[in-house]
Amino acid sequence: MVGSIYFIEMPYSDFRQTKGRPVLVVKQIDKNDLLVLPLTSNLRREGIGITNKDIADGTLKKDSVVIVPKMTAVDHSLIVSSHKIATLKKSAFDNVMQALCDRLGC
Repeated sequence: MVGSIYFIEMPYSDFRQTKGRPVLVVKQIDKNDLLVLPLTSNLRREGIGITNKDIADGTLKKDSVVIVPKMTAVDHSLIVSSHKIATLKKSAFDNVMQALCDRLGC
């Protein structure tokens, strides 16, 4: 699950609306909650670019940007295996985690 990209109904920051979008699971907090980073196909957006060269299994429809550090905690029920898009290669996932750590100051 961690390191994989899923398509979910992502809640907006006000939690009143949702938008279907891909997210990268970066950490399982506990049995019910996961930390995710959203992806966008807007390549001008600040973040870490990923392409199909960064994918271990599955495929991206478009080159994308992992939006760092727009991290959100979501309930595990939003992550459904039938909506799995792809899994990042370890090196690509490590790059995302390093960028996240740099932005958060860890």
